Amino acid sequence: MLRRYLGHLVLERLEEPLEFMQKPKRVFYHIEQFSRMLAASFRNFPAFIKHYRETLDQMAYLGSSSILLVMTASLFIGLVLSLEWGKKLELFGAKLLMGRIISISTIREIGPMITGLMLAGRVGARVAAEIGSMQITEQLDAMRAMGTDPIARLIVPRIAAMIITFIPLAAMADAIAILGGYVSAVFWLQTDGTHYWISALDGLYFKDLLIGLVKPFFFGATIGSISCYYGISTYGGAEGVGRSATRAVVACSLAVLFIDFLITKSILIFYA
Repeated sequence: MLRRYLGHLVLERLEEPLEFMQKPKRVFYHIEQFSRMLAASFRNFPAFIKHYRETLDQMAYLGSSSILLVMTASLFIGLVLSLEWGKKLELFGAKLLMGRIISISTIREIGPMITGLMLAGRVGARVAAEIGSMQITEQLDAMRAMGTDPIARLIVPRIAAMIITFIPLAAMADAIAILGGYVSAVFWLQTDGTHYWISALDGLYFKDLLIGLVKPFFFGATIGSISCYYGISTYGGAEGVGRSATRAVVACSLAVLFIDFLITKSILIFYA
């Protein structure tokens, strides 16, 4: 009995390095497969017009189900930013600059970021679980057998819907966050409302608007493509569906933060 246990323990120790050596191969494999899916989605991107009903259904779901979540998060972020900056600026007698700080930080960072993280948690998990269930039940294989490309039929409409709906959601998040900063500044920090709006509008430049408009496009494409990839790569039954949904949320959230840094750094380099 002891000899059998020791033999099993030795086999486990021998298998651990082998499993560790396989992990880099898995990473490169997923990078390759994800790149292939992106290339196929790019080639078939006009298909979202052909499958417009699927695209409109996804847009309706993404827009209607995410508005309240994004607006609530943006409102509280605006309230908190105003309170924090108001207390700090009050020490230097510069509370009138609060509108400029809130508007710039919201349009450049807070609005797109909050929208991206909220959609990564809600939409990313939903898309990964939906496509993952279709993969587990072999519906994707049935579509291929019938001559229908799952990339053009399922993935492209979801990526397109994510990009199209992300931009207005981010714009609404910006407006609500700035409005929340106004409420906090006027009612709790006794700041003049007229000066708040004058400062908020005078402090904006084309560079700020450019960053605020570019980020939603890339965030939407990133969340849509990553969640779809985790869906089509699902395996392992119902447990695999849950695993794919969880990994999709984590990957989408980290990708949003990483791409946010890249875009901001690139724009500041080329348009200082």
